[in-house]
Amino acid sequence: MTYSHVAALLHWLMALLVIAILVLGLFGDALESIISFSAITLHKSLGMTVFLLTLFRLFWRIGHRPPPLPETTPKWQVGASHAVHLLIYALMLGLPLSGYIFGAAGPYPMQFFGLDVPKLAIGEAMGETAHSLHEIGGFTMAGLVVLHMSAAFYHHFVQKDELINRMRPWRAA
Repeated sequence: MTYSHVAALLHWLMALLVIAILVLGLFGDALESIISFSAITLHKSLGMTVFLLTLFRLFWRIGHRPPPLPETTPKWQVGASHAVHLLIYALMLGLPLSGYIFGAAGPYPMQFFGLDVPKLAIGEAMGETAHSLHEIGGFTMAGLVVLHMSAAFYHHFVQKDELINRMRPWRAA
């Protein structure tokens, strides 16, 4: 069994967006000297995009269950897979929210690809807490992305169980 084309497309689109957001968040200051746009502004816009796509993906998943893992998959791997996916989903929702909260507490305007986003009145202490949570969450997301990719490569190259092929968007219908 394979994922639907929509699920595969969302997976790969969001994977690219998350990686881009992590690069912009971690190396944005250094990138500012070689790019002609604001790395942090793009980071924020892509973060809001991931938030919206995550909501869509969750609603999509209600009616489109993922295919089951192979019966040969050890129970600890099933549990680890579910835990990592749950954490990634939580961070795809939580990181944009914490980013919005600490951004709303700051002096800079909030924008989504050039469109103004209203700022709620957020206190400085709450903004600082959200900033700390955002940074911790960002590093956690980076670690989970590496773990997820490592597991996919392990299954593909070591286990040779074709698990990775379930998410190929270019497969025949």
